[in-house]
Amino acid sequence: MAGCDGLTFKGLKRSGWNAIKRAAASYGVSGGDAGQASSQGYSFAWRYDEGSMTLRIQCVDAPDMIPCSQINARLRAELGQVVADAGESFDETMIA
Repeated sequence: MAGCDGLTFKGLKRSGWNAIKRAAASYGVSGGDAGQASSQGYSFAWRYDEGSMTLRIQCVDAPDMIPCSQINARLRAELGQVVADAGESFDETMIA
């Protein structure tokens, strides 16, 4: 499968990003502020910029039977919940 459109989350503080990294670790995904990792048949690339409080994340590979719309909807929901549970918030913009 070709990669999905990337998602950009703005207004994400370091504490929210740290909560996302902790949640990702439960899926076997770890890394710093920028990286790429694969888990359970999915590959993601990301970059967090603390200065602009921006996270860009993209599913770069996934099983062919799973549409990008479903992958990105799940990312939005999961990241939103993790950040909310950490007492933070962010704005989201979709960028191709």
